Amino acid sequence: MAAALPSGYRLSASIKEAHEHPIYCVSFSPADHKNEVGGSNKSALKYFSTCAGQFVHIYEVDMGVSDGVNKQEKRIMVRQVFCDVDDEEEFYTCAFGSRGITEGKSNAPNNKSKAIYFGGNQCKRSKGTKRQRKNDEDNSRIHDLSQRQGPPLLCVAGKRGIIKVIDTVLQSLVMTLLGHGDSVNDLKCCPTNESLLLSASKDHSIRLWNLQHGHMIAIFAGHDGHRGEVLSLSWHYSGTKFASSAFDNTIKLWNVSDKLTTGQSENIQAAIRKSFEMEHDDKFKTVIEQTPYFATDSIHDLPGCVGTNEFVYFPHVYCKLRIVYLHQLNFISSLPDCVQFVGDLILSKSVQNVVVLWQPVVTNEDFQTFNTIYPNYINEDRKNNDRIKSKVIFLRDFNVSNCDNWFIRFGSSSPYNEILAMGNQNGEVKFWKLMGSEDDNDEEYFDVNEGLLCKLKTGGSTVRMVAIAGTECIVAVCDDSSIWMFEALEE
Repeated sequence: MAAALPSGYRLSASIKEAHEHPIYCVSFSPADHKNEVGGSNKSALKYFSTCAGQFVHIYEVDMGVSDGVNKQEKRIMVRQVFCDVDDEEEFYTCAFGSRGITEGKSNAPNNKSKAIYFGGNQCKRSKGTKRQRKNDEDNSRIHDLSQRQGPPLLCVAGKRGIIKVIDTVLQSLVMTLLGHGDSVNDLKCCPTNESLLLSASKDHSIRLWNLQHGHMIAIFAGHDGHRGEVLSLSWHYSGTKFASSAFDNTIKLWNVSDKLTTGQSENIQAAIRKSFEMEHDDKFKTVIEQTPYFATDSIHDLPGCVGTNEFVYFPHVYCKLRIVYLHQLNFISSLPDCVQFVGDLILSKSVQNVVVLWQPVVTNEDFQTFNTIYPNYINEDRKNNDRIKSKVIFLRDFNVSNCDNWFIRFGSSSPYNEILAMGNQNGEVKFWKLMGSEDDNDEEYFDVNEGLLCKLKTGGSTVRMVAIAGTECIVAVCDDSSIWMFEALEE
């Protein structure tokens, strides 16, 4: 079960990068580290990366220690800066995954005062140390990472459509993944297998990669796939399926190995197994998947139905939610640029100042719940004759205001998704209690505008993305190259 939720948040640190580019992405490393200094009372360390322009920064957050009376404040420090030698590259997304090469080194990124140059067609010989130049000469080669047990690798991608995989300890590029025909907007590593990476592209496709051997396992695109630029991805916590949203105004759910949606995933499962058995220089046959198991382009205003005041308990997210029929809401048809699984539920954001929590109707149990809530719903026009499921149950929405700019992404805490955090164009960040608990009987808590913990101000620039480590540390990145860190208030 989830720990007690914080009562609110406060600003604890801020920093500004020198490149003057918008920071589009921030991502926390899943690895846990301890401060080597401080005797027996060592504080925990968190690492996160940001990407902007041709630059990738890695930061260390000292989470501080508490003696029961006084608590040391969290500190933020730049640990590494990587710079792509391609001046035209612009990174949009970054993610930690798989494992790098240890070779007896520390498993944490080393402190560097100068940028580490990598990538491009040719290394700029005038920059970087002799060792760095030697590393860059090897960039076109794919390293075999199947036996490595080092820290998580850092994957970055953007305008060029090339996914670059960096070993932060060796400070070099260890893999380049080619295949997309246009820019890459999002990267997500599988929560149950860190060597599986999903990428979403402007070329209308989603691709699944093996980070150990560099194989392109599967392409999710085609007849029933997205017909526009794919903007956002989210793995299900089980690692068996994922969600995607795109410029074609749809959100689609894809099967990788989920037994509840059999008939589509056998070839992908076989390809995943084979990708770990074949060496990186062996010829690998990529699987094409054209059909998602769920797709929707709107949350329907269900005709003739009346909202219920009954609570429905969702055990997979440890909460009860009151089903409330509110108003006609076609938010998904207004460019869904951020999507995330919350248990078996979905959080989606559009450019109409709203984040919505909803349930895709997939299983027989889901359909029974749907028919109970919406007894007068008429299955009007199913273009695919239910070949691809599309019904939804609307649960609640979150008003974010001043957020009609696209490619602004929210964050939700893992693994229980207790907290939702979202920025806007005015530099504000809102924090909500996303979920209740099994014993929570406070109906007011579940109303649409309730559950707001606090609203804090950054420097006034557009907040592009928010990332959360547990519930105690939240980082927001902005268009003016600034980074803002918030910490939880104790009860």
